[in-house]
Amino acid sequence: MNIYAIEILLQGNLHIKATSHEQAERILDNNCSNTLNGKDDEWFSDVPDRYRQRASFSTKFTAIGPIDGAMFVEVPRRTVLAAQDRWQRNWHGLRHPYPQLSAAHEQVPVYSTSLDATTTAFVRVKGVAAAEAVVAKFNQMTLDLLDDKSRWFSRRALEDEAGSDLPIALSSALYLVGKSEGCQLCQTWPERPYQGPEFVARIDEFL
Repeated sequence: MNIYAIEILLQGNLHIKATSHEQAERILDNNCSNTLNGKDDEWFSDVPDRYRQRASFSTKFTAIGPIDGAMFVEVPRRTVLAAQDRWQRNWHGLRHPYPQLSAAHEQVPVYSTSLDATTTAFVRVKGVAAAEAVVAKFNQMTLDLLDDKSRWFSRRALEDEAGSDLPIALSSALYLVGKSEGCQLCQTWPERPYQGPEFVARIDEFL
């Protein structure tokens, strides 16, 4: 058995708390082309929008498939270890003019969009043709990156004793590409215009 790596595209819903559409766009633009740790629980949440903190993703992502031009490359096991274990906790958020859990904070609008992210998929099979078959089966699957992170960011699926019919694991490094094609950043909560104070922030970044 060999391990093959290929870059794949994921799509997930990103939610940003911001006092205006312009600020939300700026936060998003400033953070694209950055990498986040998929093992960090703070990035993923399905709480109601009013209770969201700064910026977060819904927990479920869709596996779209290999990125354009990607090819399978045979890699040693240590490459999988490095891809899953080297990312430390990294969270820097906006400073708010009021406590995070205050009633004022809850009223700050949430802007949402579908975001593209890439990561590396590792497949343990006998050859490239078998790897292609596994990734084809993986395409369009819904992945819960919070509840099932021990599945997708674990090497167990690549072990002999795993007996998995889907011997695939992901790097925990999720590279943020940008808004999915045809998607816009829109206010999803609340419906009324925001009338409160603006954020106080040195930089509009959440990484």
